[in-house]
Amino acid sequence: MDLEIAVAEAAMIPRALTLALVFTLVVAVPPGARAGEPTEQLRTEIDELYRTVKQAPAPPAAGRESTAVLDRMFDWGRMAEAALRGHWQQRTAVERTEFTSLFADLFRRAYVARVNLVDASRFQYLGDATDGTRGEVKTKVMTKRGSTLDVDYAVRRGDSGRWRVEDVRVEQLSLIENYRIQFHTIITRASYPALAAKLRERGAQAQ
Repeated sequence: MDLEIAVAEAAMIPRALTLALVFTLVVAVPPGARAGEPTEQLRTEIDELYRTVKQAPAPPAAGRESTAVLDRMFDWGRMAEAALRGHWQQRTAVERTEFTSLFADLFRRAYVARVNLVDASRFQYLGDATDGTRGEVKTKVMTKRGSTLDVDYAVRRGDSGRWRVEDVRVEQLSLIENYRIQFHTIITRASYPALAAKLRERGAQAQ
């Protein structure tokens, strides 16, 4: 696989995932569903994110304004480590810090760019379940084309008491696993420095 193509694939989440990595507005919890603390926190953050993106005058502004919300919502450190998995241990502290930043930038762009793919008025929270510091928030999303997708957010409660997303599963397909496969392919066929260089390049092009 050509390295440029592979990086492009890594930057573009599969269709089912891109459709799901978007936003909530008029959100209902069906009767009998448990809307606990993780659900309410996620609802608040996604509503804020949607408003921020919609009110921004242009895409670059949307990206800048949404960064703070996304940084509260997602645990980039855990997500970046999981996306590299075995390759993470081989990285230096400097490389880990840089990769976490590159991964977060990649994810933010993909997330914000797809705000208009979902019918926000028909997004549902189906409840959540927690076990200690781990939890899962179940949702159902409808695309503007009329298809529905089950979207589950894996969350973890940190020392601050906040719940942060560390993975998103769409129809049981893990976003982190998708990135992991793509990154592993690039690293094994080229190298980690090549992956990092291409991610830097894509980030610069998006400015």
